[in-house]
Amino acid sequence: MTGQVTVLAVRHADIDQPAASADPPLNAAGRRRATALAHVAGSSAVGTIFTSTLTRTKATAEPLARRLELQPREVPGTAELAEQVRSGELGEVVMIAGHSNTVPEMIHALGVPSAPAIGEREFDNLFVVTVVVADGTAGLVRLRYGAIPTR
Repeated sequence: MTGQVTVLAVRHADIDQPAASADPPLNAAGRRRATALAHVAGSSAVGTIFTSTLTRTKATAEPLARRLELQPREVPGTAELAEQVRSGELGEVVMIAGHSNTVPEMIHALGVPSAPAIGEREFDNLFVVTVVVADGTAGLVRLRYGAIPTR
């Protein structure tokens, strides 16, 4: 353990909006974005992957999990997961696929005082949170990944 944990946090990839169901699948753009995530994060030494219980987060993480031969786990709860990350027990690099409300909540729980909001049509955020295990301080970098949006 280096004394620092890096968390890669993403909202699930693209879905059709308005969603036809409470648990919609990724659309074609979302499947391409999930593949792009595997390309971007595939060499980052991710040791643990978390998703929510919903299909769209599982499908977002699936290409990366397959590439790294990891079995994604469901987030046990924000506070519990944040504590496990801060303790270093999940490894040096953790990936979390969540939702527009749960990703900012997790970033804040990891120690970032002002977590960014995620717009309802934003699927391309890649948040990199670094947590110093010794004192729990955290930093945040906000990146974008996947196809360039035509907004």
